[in-house]
Amino acid sequence: MRKSMKRVVSLGMCVAMMASVTACGGSGSSSANKTAETKAAEASGEKKDDAAPAASDDTPVKLRMASVVSGNELNERKTGMAAGLMTWIDTVQEESGGSISIDLFPDSQLASGTDAIVNGITSGAFEVAHFTTSNWGEYSNAFAELNVPYLFSNYDDVAKVLEGDIGQQMKDRLEQDVNGVKPLAYIYIGFRNVTASKPVQTVADMKGLKIRTMNDKLQIAAMEAMGCAVTSVPISELYSALQTKMVDAEENPLSTIYSNKFYEVNPYCCLTNHSYTSTFVFMNRDVYDKLSDNQKAAVEKANEAAMKASKDAAAVADDEYEKLLTDAGMTIYAPTDEEMKGFQDAASSCWDQAKEIMGAERYDALMKVLGK
Repeated sequence: MRKSMKRVVSLGMCVAMMASVTACGGSGSSSANKTAETKAAEASGEKKDDAAPAASDDTPVKLRMASVVSGNELNERKTGMAAGLMTWIDTVQEESGGSISIDLFPDSQLASGTDAIVNGITSGAFEVAHFTTSNWGEYSNAFAELNVPYLFSNYDDVAKVLEGDIGQQMKDRLEQDVNGVKPLAYIYIGFRNVTASKPVQTVADMKGLKIRTMNDKLQIAAMEAMGCAVTSVPISELYSALQTKMVDAEENPLSTIYSNKFYEVNPYCCLTNHSYTSTFVFMNRDVYDKLSDNQKAAVEKANEAAMKASKDAAAVADDEYEKLLTDAGMTIYAPTDEEMKGFQDAASSCWDQAKEIMGAERYDALMKVLGK
């Protein structure tokens, strides 16, 4: 855990990022400016008043949002990730009376990889970003609760953590550990599964696999306990790494596997459901502090709306994306109860490590909330 940034972004990097903003331009939110409520009303044939709220007297603020997600996925809004992020953007703009506008830059246009995104936010190269909670592992153990393998059985278990006191405590811990970052919204994504270049059905099939996972101690430990050799690769480079056999396997939610077309280079998937993934929206702390009270209230409403929208989408996405992946030619295997127990038993050695990382009091509070 680090109290300060691992690296300081050079002036050249900041200038390059600013040039990227000018040259590339954001996708903006105009292509997805309608609220989910408006879209639903249109789909049902109802006429929805799409008039903007009364204009705000607050000082106008323009925010650039860096995203590693594809523009297509975001515009379709089918995944928990996309539904949550786009709802957050829409709600901020509407609830602020238009005084906050957001330019969205998908497809890693502004930054790719943990260091580039965190440094981009803290340097002011852009104002808002998101990435999965596990990617914070080298900066803070704030989200260790979410990385314990086989801790969560379903979305209700996840909600007990994200939407309760522990969820707020994780935000507070990150804010203390990483200077210049204001934590905002949790976005539900889904449970993680293994894809590989060969069939994987049991934990024995994992032995010797060169697998990409996120740079988090517990995520790495779980894969190593299953017999894998772990490599950290930014998700923007993962397709190429799989294609060139730099790695044999990776693990992600089904929606991410489909959106990034990993099925083209990893034709086999095993539904291990070994851990849960949430992404996380955050802002430059100084920028947030300068917002008016009304604008901060708009951000808070957006945080709540984004969490709900992503949760609703994620709950139905798994079945849909399993079918899409199967139709795309991927072979998907669901382990038997006995085979699943093999995965769980192998990963169980990480629970002691989780307790060591979190401390006994924090670990026990987590287990109490989940009834374990």
